[in-house]
Parts: sequence; structure tokens; C-alpha cells
Amino acid sequence: MGLILVIVRQFNLPYGYWALITAVTILGAIPFVGGVISKANQRIWGTVAGAAVGLALFLIPPQYHWTHHLAFFGLLIGTMYFTQEKYAYAALMAAITIVIVAGGGPADFEAAGWRILNVVWSAVLSILASLYVFPARATDQFIYLLESFCHQCGQFYHQHNETMSDNTFVPQNANSLSDLIEKQQGLLPHAARESAPLKPVLASILSIEKRIYTDLETLISTNWDSQQGKEKIGDLDGLKAAKEELASQFDALRDSLVNREVNILDSESLLLMSLKPKHQLSDDDDASDISYYGYLWLNRELARQLAQLTITSKKLFLYSEKQKGR
Repeated sequence: MGLILVIVRQFNLPYGYWALITAVTILGAIPFVGGVISKANQRIWGTVAGAAVGLALFLIPPQYHWTHHLAFFGLLIGTMYFTQEKYAYAALMAAITIVIVAGGGPADFEAAGWRILNVVWSAVLSILASLYVFPARATDQFIYLLESFCHQCGQFYHQHNETMSDNTFVPQNANSLSDLIEKQQGLLPHAARESAPLKPVLASILSIEKRIYTDLETLISTNWDSQQGKEKIGDLDGLKAAKEELASQFDALRDSLVNREVNILDSESLLLMSLKPKHQLSDDDDASDISYYGYLWLNRELARQLAQLTITSKKLFLYSEKQKGR
């Protein structure tokens, strides 16, 4: 903004405020490289299209000013129709540019030219600023939120394990995990624009996170103290140690994400997978068996999803290494 203002004042550019407005609209709402580039491209092409249409109106002789106004109105309505389609922002910019260029009537030709020029050069400058001055990447933010997700999962799971073993269990929720997933979902389109080959990897990570959240939310929100199988759960030797091992694996994944070196976890090597239930199904205690085996299944499913998350997360950095190799 400062650089644009200096250029406008130094060269005394007519209608220079349109350069400032362009920078605000491009950089103000979306702080990520992918989003800025997409938005700036749409603004530039929308501006070019709108300018071409607006300038075409100046081919109408000034004495036919009513024809100019009617054609201006018709073209504006037609352009606004496309703001409901795929490239909505580009269409909106085209409509705005038509107003800027031709809205002042057939005698406003010089102002139209300066406005177009100021929009284009400031849009290009905004892209360069996003790439080299403020290179905030949505992909990096996505990974940071993934680190937070793993850390919080480990905390929730550890706390659940402690309260279950101490018989002080109180149901709770994991809304903060849902908030993290929602933020990552919002980042996905911007991250995909930054590195298109990573889009399926990021989408897969989100899918796994949602399953982990569902399993963990069920574990910590279900009132296990009122379940008929609570005694069987408490009597299973090695269950607490096995769950603590899994909780530590969440923290291990978080640390490996920070270091950008993810190690793949083999779920079958975890203690949870080797636990042998003491009790067998019988017709006399079906109700207790449902919660007992359901509890074991939830913990094991959580372990399997975590192992899958390590496999998918590793692909994030394999792609980065390939890019550096090039």
C-alpha cells in the first residue's frame, strides 16, 4: 500500500486511488498465496473484459448519448448475470469496470483509460507482494493445524485414559477438534491452488481427521460408568498401558510433523491390537458385552486411523522433497 501510494504521488497519476482500492480488494480478504493469485487473476481478467466492453461503448458517437446509456445498462445487467456462475469474482470485476469505464457517459474516455491502467499495474504488484513480501502459504497453515489436531487428540485421549482408570470419568466433548477441521476445510481450496498435486493428499488427511474426531468424541462423551460392561473394561489387563502408548503416538506424529519427517506407524505393532479379551460372548450378559467389545473396537479403530494418518501425512513431505529435487 505504501509503495503504491508513493508511485501514485511521485508520478501524479490521475485516478490513482483505484490502484489503492485494487490492492485492498486483492490482499485484504485472503492472506494466502493461492487465494491471492486466484483472486488477482480473476480481477485482472475481469478488468480487461470489462474494460473492453466499456471501451466499446465509446465507439457510439457522443451525439447518441441515450444509445450509450441504454447499451451500458444492458451490458451491465448481462455481466451481473454471470456473477452467479463459476468465475463469480471475475464477472463482478467486469461489471465494476464497465461502470468505472463507461458509467460517466460517452465524454469520460480519458478517465476510463487511467482507471484501467491503475487497476492492472496495482493487481500485478499485489501478486508480487503476496509471492515475495508476504509469502503466507495455506499449505503451511494446514499442516500447522494438523499439528494442533494431533496434539489435542493426544491430550484428550490421555485425559480419558486417566479418568477411566481412576473411576473419575466425566463425559466431555472435543469441539475444539471440530473447529480445527473446519478451519482446514476452509484452507483446502487455497492450498490446492498453491500445489494442485497435493489436493488429494490434503483431502484424504481431512477425511481421516474426521473419522478420528468421530471415534474420539464417542469415547470421551459416552458415559461409560453407566454401561453394563464397565467392570469388564476395567478388568482387562494392559488396557491402560496400551492406551497410553496410543496417546504417545499422537504426540509423536505431532513432533514428526514439526520436524517435517513423518515415520509410518504400523498399527498391528501397538499393544491395543494384541490385547486378548478375557470374556467370551454368552446369552446371559449380552448387554455388557455390547459396551465391552464396543469400547475395545473404538480404541482399536482410533489406532488404525492414526496409522493411516501417518501414511498420508508422509506424502505431504515426499512431494516437497520432489519439488526441491527439481
